[in-house]
Amino acid sequence: MGLLGALLATQVLAQQTEPAPAPSQLELARELALAVDLPTPKARREAAKRLAARKEIALESWLAAAQSFGNFARDEVGSRVLEAELQVLDAIEATELQVFVPRSYDPEKPHPLLMAFHGTGGSGRGMERNWVATAEALGMLVVAPSEAGANEGYAFHPRERAAAHAALRWARRRWNIDEDRVYLSGISRGGHLAWDLALRSPDRFAAIAPLIGGPRLHALEGQNNLRFVEQLVHLPIRDLQGAEDDPGLLFNLRLAFAKLAAAKARDARLLEFRGVGHGFDFTAVDWTEFLGAARRDPRPASVVRLAVRTDEARAFFLELTRLTKDAQEDIRPKVEAARWNAMSNDEKKGFLQEQADRATARLLVRRAAPDLYAVEEERHVASFRLLLADGLFAPEAPLRVKWRGKETKKTPKREARVLLEDFVERFDRRYLPVVEIRCGG
Repeated sequence: MGLLGALLATQVLAQQTEPAPAPSQLELARELALAVDLPTPKARREAAKRLAARKEIALESWLAAAQSFGNFARDEVGSRVLEAELQVLDAIEATELQVFVPRSYDPEKPHPLLMAFHGTGGSGRGMERNWVATAEALGMLVVAPSEAGANEGYAFHPRERAAAHAALRWARRRWNIDEDRVYLSGISRGGHLAWDLALRSPDRFAAIAPLIGGPRLHALEGQNNLRFVEQLVHLPIRDLQGAEDDPGLLFNLRLAFAKLAAAKARDARLLEFRGVGHGFDFTAVDWTEFLGAARRDPRPASVVRLAVRTDEARAFFLELTRLTKDAQEDIRPKVEAARWNAMSNDEKKGFLQEQADRATARLLVRRAAPDLYAVEEERHVASFRLLLADGLFAPEAPLRVKWRGKETKKTPKREARVLLEDFVERFDRRYLPVVEIRCGG
């Protein structure tokens, strides 16, 4: 081979071994959007793993793409009804959604969002009317999905929660929504739903305003969500309720607010209206002031998480990954017949709730120092993980975790996998974890 041939061969070899150029931010944004918009959690998780395996893309590039996520357009202002095909668990549900877009909506800026849920037998149509003045004052969007399934009252069923989350996901992909200003409301059936969503996903919302409706005290079918009330101590709540309504609902509400008060809730108020049955006075609250002041803190100093199943065990930076056998979703308390028969109905309900509370896994973790996370209280937890964003750990120092009287050191490792697996599911631009710390077996 002559000199010229050798030079050409060297050039070809260099071209073959030269790494491919890193994708542009626009290309990364498209890749991320495709993963986020996949229909199921399994498909999204697999896509996140494939993206994380691309070594030519630095973590900082993925972070930049996540922070600027979303390509939003201007939209028609005012009220109208839209239709969407929503992925709800394993099914596609044709869903009607009443929406309101304020005049000040700017797709370049994040805006607050109110999800409003209708009552039994009703629909989302007209649900925005009470909220128009507040929405215009706050630049807030309102979305009121109609129940696509049996419209016979709230059943406290996973499908209903999945449908609501699917509607929320749809809204957050259509408009530029501020993740720290997402609010829940609902009337009757919708009030039950608002409570249920917040109790099981306490880190996703900035405030709730149920207009009739409450948590559930129930022993079986996984319906008891009163057991989760303590983890709403950070959440502003206004519940409007007729004082002459169903006695069971009133018992549950009063118990829930008593538990919140005992846990030193910051701003939780039950407003009961004497002489009113299944109704309320909407004007009893200055909604512009209440919602305008309500913002989620995505980085609290401490987190308490209560759970009975690991698919509902994440809150802020904490996720329970394995529970002991003592954590039970359904409650079958054993009590002597004589003692049971001697109880009043309210005493029986209180007894059942005490049993449910005892069968609920609970973990309280506090960031006690920049490099120390301490488990201060626990029950029925076998393992957990911390999902930490930049600023919640010292990048060059070991992280200490204090649990069960022992302090262990963990080395934080920033990973694209941690970021992407979390982002494709939640696409939360305000909290982007990059470090995973696992504790327990």
